[in-house]
Amino acid sequence: METLISDIRYGVRSLLGRPAFTLISVVTLALGIGASTAIFSVVHAVLLRSLPYGNADQLVMVWENNQRRGPQQQNVINLGNFCDWKEQNHVFDDMAAFIDRDAKLTSDGEPAEISTQIVTPNFFSVLGVNPIMGRTFAPDEGKPGQPGVVVLSYGLWQRRFGGQNVIGRRLTVNNADATVIGVLPSDFTLHIAKRSATTKPPEMWRPWQITDNLRQRQGRFASAVGRLKPGVTLQQAQAEMTTIATRLSQQYPEFDTNWGVLLVPLRAQVSGEIRKPLFILLGAVGFVLLIACTNVANLLLARGVSRQKEIGVRVALGAGRGRIVRQLLTESLVLATAGGALGLILAWQGTAMLVAISPAELFGPSSVQMNAVVLLFTIGVSLLTGIIFGLLPAFEATRVDLNESLKEGGKNIGGSSRSHRLRGAFVVTEIALAVVLLVGAGLLIRSFNRLQTVDPGFDATNVLAMTVSAAPWKYDTDRKTIDFFKQAVSQLRTLPGVEAVGAISFLPFNGPYSGTSIDIEGHPKLPPGQTLSTGVCVTDANYFTAMKIPLKQGRLFTEQEATEERHVVVVNEAFVRKNLPGENPIGKHVTIDMKDKNLPSEIIGVVADSKHATLESEPEPMAYWPHPELVYPFMTFVIRTSGPAENIAGAARNVIHTIDPQQPIGDVTPMQRLLGKSIARSRFNTVLLSIFAFVALALAAVGTYGVMAYAVTQRTHEFGIRMALGAGARDILQLVLRRGMVLATIGVAVGLAAAFGLTRLLASLLFEVKPTDAFTFSAVPLSLIAIALLASYIPARRATKVNPLVALRYE
Repeated sequence: METLISDIRYGVRSLLGRPAFTLISVVTLALGIGASTAIFSVVHAVLLRSLPYGNADQLVMVWENNQRRGPQQQNVINLGNFCDWKEQNHVFDDMAAFIDRDAKLTSDGEPAEISTQIVTPNFFSVLGVNPIMGRTFAPDEGKPGQPGVVVLSYGLWQRRFGGQNVIGRRLTVNNADATVIGVLPSDFTLHIAKRSATTKPPEMWRPWQITDNLRQRQGRFASAVGRLKPGVTLQQAQAEMTTIATRLSQQYPEFDTNWGVLLVPLRAQVSGEIRKPLFILLGAVGFVLLIACTNVANLLLARGVSRQKEIGVRVALGAGRGRIVRQLLTESLVLATAGGALGLILAWQGTAMLVAISPAELFGPSSVQMNAVVLLFTIGVSLLTGIIFGLLPAFEATRVDLNESLKEGGKNIGGSSRSHRLRGAFVVTEIALAVVLLVGAGLLIRSFNRLQTVDPGFDATNVLAMTVSAAPWKYDTDRKTIDFFKQAVSQLRTLPGVEAVGAISFLPFNGPYSGTSIDIEGHPKLPPGQTLSTGVCVTDANYFTAMKIPLKQGRLFTEQEATEERHVVVVNEAFVRKNLPGENPIGKHVTIDMKDKNLPSEIIGVVADSKHATLESEPEPMAYWPHPELVYPFMTFVIRTSGPAENIAGAARNVIHTIDPQQPIGDVTPMQRLLGKSIARSRFNTVLLSIFAFVALALAAVGTYGVMAYAVTQRTHEFGIRMALGAGARDILQLVLRRGMVLATIGVAVGLAAAFGLTRLLASLLFEVKPTDAFTFSAVPLSLIAIALLASYIPARRATKVNPLVALRYE
């Protein structure tokens, strides 16, 4: 221990004696370690840390799967099928069903729309979640005649009720009394955004009993989660559920033909879309760390050459090679520790930046924070990097020729040819790693640029989206509901700066929409499981005008058709391509299976395709009914303005409250923000990988410059002799540049070979760009060669300024 302390003290003194070397090394390591720690904190929160559920590894999401759309397609479930699964399976301890809905809270403050989850009473026991206050639902709660009860989220409890004791407090939820019986932990949520009818995680839970009416084979709209029995594997459970689904398809062929069951581990469900990008980013930041280590190893190799006389004296005095290696390795670990400490500070700031620029739903039920596990990771990485970059230079430095190193005034040893080869190999490694990162970043940048230029099919500029759900106890007839929304559109249109106002049931880029099967008059009836299908939205007469969706054929709804049921429908071009190829759709009659009694609707118009879910996806067939055809109590107003959409938000809210002071208002969001949200994950991946790539590029350029500058310094005597014998400045310049270009060319070649294989991992993240994109694979090498040329030119230029007389006296 005394020897170790002595080594540390000597190492610290030695490093403080070379402040420039120490500062460069510590900052270089801090960049690599800090970036690695920041990304690991995200990976730990999303992929590694335990989910806030009891024995989370036993939990799986249970989806229905339309086998015509692919084996991994996830679809919401039918409750009749769910009840049969629950009764017939032998692999689950229990299963629970739930749906997401908005509820109106009209007590204890301003009326508000609250994201609510309606769940079977066993929901919390299946998940293994206990409240921090009160209790969860009893088996009989939710039945007709039972008192209303609710459980609150931690966030709603703090925000709306100030963290007071609310157990037993009576609230007014959807115009009915409900008693608060529990408050959940702060980290609990279960919100599957792509399958949810709400845009925000739930803040309130209400009990739900599955009645005989809900068990009918009609419609799919719920979600389900199950807890596997101990010892049952996912594969065993999937096999049994597939058997049950096959049996149900035989029992209910009209409804269940070609429908199966898909089990997805809850961990994979929560992190599914971000899992691969995070691992790619973790690999990328690992490359940055390797480049940082390589740079510092190069510095240590150069420093080792300058310390050969010191090391020779130590050896002459009896120090063994192992003792000297230990001393040098201790200095490396001191450097790594300092780099790790500074890196931890950078990681703390970097993690906050990651959270700020990340998509809102990225982290699911987890929160990203610097904790003990992340701290241990940082310590481990620091020690490991100290060993990685320190061991080889330490061994190389001890390969000392005592006879040469102890000569006074003799030829300064510029390092062995082996040492020169090692430094060259390090430069090649840095450049190769930088090529891989730059190619990956280039592909994502090109992909993201393509994505941004995709036409969504409507004009989102200066459009405000405002969701309103009419209270069913107040607007208790179709006529009242239609008149409410019609009056709102009419008054919103009178606001200053408003150019057009429309309304739609399911706004693009704001959640899922309804879909169903159809029959087209005059076409043969298809067998079960092979029926035609379409998405279904409800609009008013002005929606297409307000969104600037072009009419391609026929006409749009008249005001009368938007007020009274006339059995008409407008479809998009994708509907025609899929369901009426080669036919004139105008005048055709289509029966859309969305109501208890479905009458044929006449197709009166065809509008241009518009994206609904993501910019990457192809437009889906869509049928647009006027509001009277299917009266939804919720609609989203789209308000086109002459100026920035945000400026009209307050006035738009006032219009709704003027019509109905007790009417809560849901999301109020500029349409451009919703579009931006749809590409947020692509932006996140692109920005981070680009940052890592350019840091790698900078480190590689600095590394190349350092090696070439050191080589010039060590060869000053040689250059003096060459110039004394007649070599010109151009000859010296070419000599230095040639070595730099050889190293750069080898590094680029190795990097391109590695990138050709590794970038295929990015295929699922790219849009309209191939993993072997020729432009990227051409531009990156040329850019790196140019930067390496510049990094070599500066020391080469300095070499041409050598005075032969001074150089010959250099030693």
